[in-house]
Amino acid sequence: MDLSIILNAAKLFHIHGALLIALCAHESAGFTKNYTPMDHGSPSFGACQLKFSTAKMLNFHGKPTDLMDPKINLKYAASYLRFQQNRYGNDWVKITAAYNSGTYNPSNKVPGCPRNLKYIRSVQKRLPDNLKYRLDCGNTEIAEEK
Repeated sequence: MDLSIILNAAKLFHIHGALLIALCAHESAGFTKNYTPMDHGSPSFGACQLKFSTAKMLNFHGKPTDLMDPKINLKYAASYLRFQQNRYGNDWVKITAAYNSGTYNPSNKVPGCPRNLKYIRSVQKRLPDNLKYRLDCGNTEIAEEK
């Protein structure tokens, strides 16, 4: 995967590039998976494993297979991450949790953390070292890249 495509999409939508890289790297198993035919009831496309319905919500007008094009996939993944950032502010845990499940769902077992904490920890492992510490479900703000 050409990381410049990811960073350009992040810049276009004013989201943190490192977070988008980590999220998409996790979603695509290190950029090796470009399609999942049955992902919780429907297919997921491209490096960021985007749902067709999610892309349509963001005004995508192409065919589902168009989402396998890295530039298209990254544009709509970044747009969706921005959508979640508009909902949840700069809290990268909530943004990432919502990218995965559609909305932030708090854990009943771990107060202040999301229900999909295992997913969050998997993305966290792919963040740069200077950002990894920010997961204590209370100190989670990650500033936008300028």
